[in-house]
Order: sequence, then structure tokens, then C-alpha cells
Amino acid sequence: MSNSAGSGRSTDARDEVFGALADGVRRELLRIVRERSPAGIAKTDLAFELAAVLADKPLVAVSDDEYQRALVDCHHRTLPALLDVGLLEETEAGTVVATDHRAFADPEIEAVVSDRGADYGADLDAVLAALADARRRTVLSELETQSQPLSTETLARAVAAREAGTTVRDVSEDRVEAVVTSLVHIHLPRLQDAGLIGYDAEVDSVSADGDRLPWAGWFEDEHERGRSLGNRAATS
Repeated sequence: MSNSAGSGRSTDARDEVFGALADGVRRELLRIVRERSPAGIAKTDLAFELAAVLADKPLVAVSDDEYQRALVDCHHRTLPALLDVGLLEETEAGTVVATDHRAFADPEIEAVVSDRGADYGADLDAVLAALADARRRTVLSELETQSQPLSTETLARAVAAREAGTTVRDVSEDRVEAVVTSLVHIHLPRLQDAGLIGYDAEVDSVSADGDRLPWAGWFEDEHERGRSLGNRAATS
């Protein structure tokens, strides 16, 4: 895995955590396991509980077909994704338990995992999927510091500088153009669809949407934030 510039954390790890959480069934399975931890829960019992939740019925009313579907999904899709990113782990006894992953220390992720009904004004799967990309998180981190909308070129220059760990003055025009292309065709529409930014292509304006961005602490480290502030000061 590659590390983000200047960061002690793996960028890919953050991508994967948000990606794993961008699925309602996986979040439900994670909630069940956390409620049964630290004792843990057997995979068969986990599939039964998941089937009951998905079918919205008590355990005793779960049909064999519903259980089998939940067991297959748990074994082949849902559980592996959560194990791979380190949110869950299997014990030597064969049970599944929640880990002490740093994600659980974030109050907003905790609210999502605990199903306390956090409302971000958009489909939660789409919000989390939008955050599962380092460049999109960099876009949001940059917009969070701005009081006025930015043009796509200004935003692209700032994003490129952050990614390269340099000043905006030192970013080549070719690099800026490449980042502009990715923003316009991929990242800005994705963030807009998730309700995280305001983007008007006709007037070339990009801004943060809302009073506060969710999971801002996951966008960059404090020393990265300080460096980017220094980059902007160098341009003034």
C-alpha cells in the first residue's frame, strides 16, 4: 500500500474503510458483531441474526431460505470485506469479534455503525462511497478551509499541491490540467451526487455544501493541514 504524502497512515486503508462501510448490510453485520463483542459470535449465529434483521422478523420466524441467503452473503461478501480492513477479526475459537480499530473512536463513524440515524442529507451508502477515495477527501479538506467558492482550476491547483507535498506555485500546468480533468469528469459529480459539495459547471464554481463536512478528521493529518495552510500563505 502507498502512503499519502507526509502521512503515517495508508491512504489505501482509509479508502478501504469507507468503502467497506458504504454498504447497509455490512454496517448491520458490523453492528451485530460489536454488540456481541468481546465474547464474539459464531458465523452461523451471525447469519441467523443478520437474516432476522434483513427480513424484519424475530429469529424464530427466519426461514431456512432466508438463513441460507444471509449465510452465503456473510461468507462470500459481507464478512470478508470487514475482515480485510481490520474492523472485525476471527478468533482461534472460530468466533467473530470487533477489533479496536481507530474508526470506532470517531463519533460520526460510531453513530453510523451503531445505527443512531445520522442524517447527512443524502443516501448514506453514496456518502461513504464518495469518501472512499483519497483525491475526493483532499477536495473536501481544501473546501473546508475556504469561505468562498473556488473555480475548478484553483481547486485543482490546491489539490495537486497537497498531493505532491509542495506549494501551489510549484505545481506544473500539466499536472493542474490533469487534476482538473479528473475533478470535472469523476470526482466533483460524485461528491455532488452524494450531497457533499455544491458544484455548478456552468459558472465554474465549487463549494462545500453544508455547515460541516462529515468525518473531517479522516481527510488528512494535522501536520498535513498545517503544511497546506503554509502553501496558501506562500501564494499571498
